[in-house]
Amino acid sequence: MKTTKVLLIESARNSNDSLAPSLKRKYQVQIAHSGKQGIEMARREMPQVVVLDAISLRTSGNRISFSLRASLEQVPIIHIRAANMTGNSAADVLLTPPFTPRKLINRIDRFVVPEQGKVLEVGPFSLNADTQVLTTPWTEKRLTPKLAELMALFMQNLNNTLERKLIMQQVWKTDYMGDTRTLDVHIRWLRKAIEPNPRKPQYITTVRGVGYRFVIPGEPGSAGENSL
Repeated sequence: MKTTKVLLIESARNSNDSLAPSLKRKYQVQIAHSGKQGIEMARREMPQVVVLDAISLRTSGNRISFSLRASLEQVPIIHIRAANMTGNSAADVLLTPPFTPRKLINRIDRFVVPEQGKVLEVGPFSLNADTQVLTTPWTEKRLTPKLAELMALFMQNLNNTLERKLIMQQVWKTDYMGDTRTLDVHIRWLRKAIEPNPRKPQYITTVRGVGYRFVIPGEPGSAGENSL
């Protein structure tokens, strides 16, 4: 099963040279055909890696890369641009042709955890996705499948505010927001597993009117916004 979500931003005119067929053999690929559409999809879908093919868009892609970075602080961006294009990019990787699809896939794989036997490690926390065992500085606890999915989502989006709707979509596979008590209960259970004092959460903070944010106190980008 393909679990890595990759957002590919490329022109609709790029059908003959599209990167999508190669990427779809290994990843869940979502395609946006403009910078604006890509930024909107990135905010909504929270991909694990973004591939920006600025060459197909006939632009340097620099401005798009900074807009993506502003929306997705922790999501890796691979920026493909022509060798004669200069200027600063907010991407983690710059690629210039010629390169093979395998080279691009190798770059993506450096940013994602292997599907088999994967262990997520963020700050003092470690989550084994296969055994669903969460290790903290204070305890080791086996989580329920939903709690493991929820914790993994937070760990993959360190310092990013996750909207309640997005969490429901990613973990419970639903857009229904009529009753979010299930989410609130799972947040409470997860706080009991990772917080020294669940009544005064340090790691999973509430962003009023929006959702939740996973932070590591004392690390860059950990300052909360309207959080509890």
